[in-house]
Amino acid sequence: MENKLNRRDAIKAMVTAGTALAVTPAILSSCSGSSNKAVKTNINMEPAEGAKVVTREWETLGGEKISLLGLGCMRFPKKGEGRNAVIDQAQVNEMIKYALDHGVNYFDTASGYAGSEEATGIGFAASGYPRESYYIATKLSNHQTAKTLEVGQQIFEDSLKKLQTTYFDFYLLHNLSGLQAMKERYIDNGLLDWLLEQKKAGRIRHLGFSFHGNNAAFKELLDLPYQWDFVQIQMNYVDWESMRGASDTDAKTLYTMLAEKNIPITVMEPIRGGGLATVSESLKNYMAQRRPDLSPAGMALTYVASYPAILCTLSGMSNMAQLKENIATFSAFKPFDESDNEFMMKVADLYNSNTHINCTACEYCMPCPNGVNIPGNFKVFNTTSDELNIPDPTKQDKENKKKKKIFLTRFKKDLADGSRADACTKCNVCLEKCPQHIRIPNELQKILDLVDALS
Repeated sequence: MENKLNRRDAIKAMVTAGTALAVTPAILSSCSGSSNKAVKTNINMEPAEGAKVVTREWETLGGEKISLLGLGCMRFPKKGEGRNAVIDQAQVNEMIKYALDHGVNYFDTASGYAGSEEATGIGFAASGYPRESYYIATKLSNHQTAKTLEVGQQIFEDSLKKLQTTYFDFYLLHNLSGLQAMKERYIDNGLLDWLLEQKKAGRIRHLGFSFHGNNAAFKELLDLPYQWDFVQIQMNYVDWESMRGASDTDAKTLYTMLAEKNIPITVMEPIRGGGLATVSESLKNYMAQRRPDLSPAGMALTYVASYPAILCTLSGMSNMAQLKENIATFSAFKPFDESDNEFMMKVADLYNSNTHINCTACEYCMPCPNGVNIPGNFKVFNTTSDELNIPDPTKQDKENKKKKKIFLTRFKKDLADGSRADACTKCNVCLEKCPQHIRIPNELQKILDLVDALS
């Protein structure tokens, strides 16, 4: 612990105002066994012929055999640009069929994911697989609608139609932050009682909730007099000890509370919206020394899936290449041991030493009433930061001039006119929507300040 604190304090001291710290070779070399040279890897980007992902059997769920990898349906591929972008149904059909062919049987969507339930239902119908061969998980997203019983019932019925099914295998109360939200959205209006009736009638097989809040609020929800069949939390190696840098929230505590109650766990954001797949080359090489057979994304997924209470590790895959790589990881799955987990905590320290905006690109904040592409702006910053290319505006040396060109070019090229940070009016509509509790207008202003300082 003393070594960890010293390392973090040293890293923190090296951060200067307005500048993102690069995960430099010097920092990496402070970790035992590190090297700055590229490591020879043997990563399987596609599964072997006939390979199937591993499954786990759950006695508490009636002996269900569920794939350890689940297809998250929030980030389906799209065609078109900006507000004109729509889900690419042909690619979705191909991905769902490929996933089913390789043993993935858990599919996670939500009524609040624009177009996702319809696209998933069409994909299932096109796959030719019988209904009993896969598990549908969806969520009642009434956090941005009227909180009445009638509205909740309509969302439920609409989801059945969109997914072309007569029952849900896994049904979740979506995006709970604490006891007050539970009372307002589900208890006081009688909606939870109604959902329990649907469970008795066989229209819901397993009932749970997804959570975005702090440790104390989570305990309050678990102490309610309900028997939850499963619960969905955010968990990855970066959030294990401290989530969003907060002292009152960490994945380890959430996981432990559920494991002690023998409640199976589905995991969202195991790769943090893709951020843990695009680490710097220095960090990538450092990780490869430990497991040259896995990519950074593969290591992030394996870390989560190695914990025994994990029912399913959800990955929001947005193209076939990601799906194939993840299936390759889970069809040749080798769980981490304690020493591997300790190594991943070192990786987390190094990752956190670089400046990030904690956006997972869930797009709950969208659409912005002023046209700002909020996750797009954050992606420009985070991608550039992960590449160690955030420039120091106070320096004019050759290296910083190169970084300045990279950052400004990306900011102008990747974001359409009217969608950049300067379009933010600080109306704060986005704040209550963000499950990561990001001060979105503040972060957009920081990006704009950096752009202004470099221009």
